[in-house]
Amino acid sequence: MQVIAAAGPVSRADRVAVARSTLASVLLIVAGAALALLCLDTPLISSFIPSGRPSAAQTAVGIIAWGFAIVVPAALMLLGVVRLVAALEAARGIQPRTITPRLARSLGASHLAATDLVLPGGRWIHDMVLGPFGIVVLGDVPPPSLTRHVGATWEVRGERGRWIPIEAPLDRAARDAERVRGWLTSHDRDFLVRVYAAIVTDDKRLERTAACAVVAPGQLAAWLESLPAQRGLTPDRRSQLAELIRSVAATP
Repeated sequence: MQVIAAAGPVSRADRVAVARSTLASVLLIVAGAALALLCLDTPLISSFIPSGRPSAAQTAVGIIAWGFAIVVPAALMLLGVVRLVAALEAARGIQPRTITPRLARSLGASHLAATDLVLPGGRWIHDMVLGPFGIVVLGDVPPPSLTRHVGATWEVRGERGRWIPIEAPLDRAARDAERVRGWLTSHDRDFLVRVYAAIVTDDKRLERTAACAVVAPGQLAAWLESLPAQRGLTPDRRSQLAELIRSVAATP
């Protein structure tokens, strides 16, 4: 099976934002640890506690000093750890999660897979497979640690922990399939290629719809092989479709 890989939608700004957040998290942890060492391993805090019988004011100053020595470094380190976890999750979220390269060992030479395509108009397609059945558009599901959903309402957690509404993956895959169908029709009105939509995920909470299938990663190759071959989709037509797909897979 041939695999076409193009540049994904992850921008330099995304990587810079993750790197900046990671650096800020590390600095917070280091600052908290350094402040704790300064307060607890040096005479700095002890200097606020007078010898002998302290007055009420001196006692209050001592309590405030010890409270500062305990609370502030701990708060800085805790905030740093929380931000670092969020940065690592964000970094995981921008990593490519394409599944077509894994199919190369399972499908024959009559199949072609393409990754990270940009259709005319700017719509990004995560994965696409061309075979005797036509075309399957494979949708992307963000990591469960970064998303939550109730029914058709989906949200993704942003860099600062805020939940941001996103398009439901099944709806997006179905719309992507419609856009691919329209794009192909604009090039050849005499032959309509079958275009399927599918989400590849282990999330058992997702249920297939009339417009989009839900397939486990380990069952994807078998599911593709089970699709009926499309009459009229000759090797010549498949070659033409492959050239069209390559035309939108060029690295910008």
